[in-house]
Order: sequence, then structure tokens, then C-alpha cells
Amino acid sequence: MKKIQFIKESLKNIKEVGTIFPSSKFVVAKMIAPINFGEKLTILELGTGSGAITKKLLEKMSSDSQLICFETNKKFYQELQQINNEKMILINESAEKMKLYLKEFKIEKVDYIVSSVPLLTLPKEKTHKILSISVEILGKSGKLIQLQYSKLLDKRLKSYYSNIDIQFTPRYYLPAFIYTCYN
Repeated sequence: MKKIQFIKESLKNIKEVGTIFPSSKFVVAKMIAPINFGEKLTILELGTGSGAITKKLLEKMSSDSQLICFETNKKFYQELQQINNEKMILINESAEKMKLYLKEFKIEKVDYIVSSVPLLTLPKEKTHKILSISVEILGKSGKLIQLQYSKLLDKRLKSYYSNIDIQFTPRYYLPAFIYTCYN
């Protein structure tokens, strides 16, 4: 998807998308940095957008790994369908339904959740549900890697995760904060 198309779609659905720009290569690098790609992984990507992070994850993941992507925006979903990779499952649903789909795929736990979902612009009950489920479905050493554009999420994340590392990325259209959360 071209940058201008992303911007137009984002402006129409800013609360759903959370940003008007696709993730830069600097943000993508910071988002995937905590992931150990040297093993078989099951990764959930929430708020896949135009696929900037998706493509890098697929490139780095081993052939026996699996990436399950959730994207609610129809235009982004259609664009993502152009990615032809057997490691990827693409779902046009809300991240709130991740547990339901994992059950359907007979997956009990995941290794990582990589999220660009704009948790601060969602209704609080929706954010609560996504974070509660994330804690529940992450494996023993699993991590939630969450992209946000402000530090206002700190307090909320601390009520779900005992360990939170924060990386700041100024090299983007907006300053970006990458939270790596684990228990």
C-alpha cells in the first residue's frame, strides 16, 4: 500500500488505526528486537495495518513458525491478502477475539504478541479485554510488544504486567514508545 493510501484510510478511521503514518523501518526494528527468532515461534500480530511489521516478522521467522494476524480495517485486510506466505494466517476480526481463534487452531499459548492496536483510543473495556487475554495466552516466557505514541499507557500496562521495558524511537513522524511487557 502506498503511503498516501495509508494516510487517507487512516484519516477516515483514526480511532481504529491510531496513526496516520505506516510504521517506519526504525519502529519496525525496535518492535521486533525483543524476539528470539532462533526457534519455532507462534506470534500474534494485532493491528497489522499495511503490513510493515508483518513482512519483517515473516522474513525473520523460521519456516516452522506461525504468524496469526488480526486486522479490523477492511482496506488494510484486503491489502494484506496480497502477502502470500504459508507461515501467516490473516483474520479480519478484532484482537478481542484472539482467544477464540487460538482455540479453533488448537493453540494454547503464544510466544509473542506484537501489537500496534491503539489501546488509548479504544473504549476502556475493549482495552481491558485485549490486555487480559494477552496475559492469559502468553506462554511462560512470552512477551507483549506494544507500540504507542504516548506514555499514557504506563499505568494501565502495569496492572497487567510485572515487568515493562520501554524503548523510545524519535526517528518517526511521531515519537513512538515500544513497550515490552512480561510476567
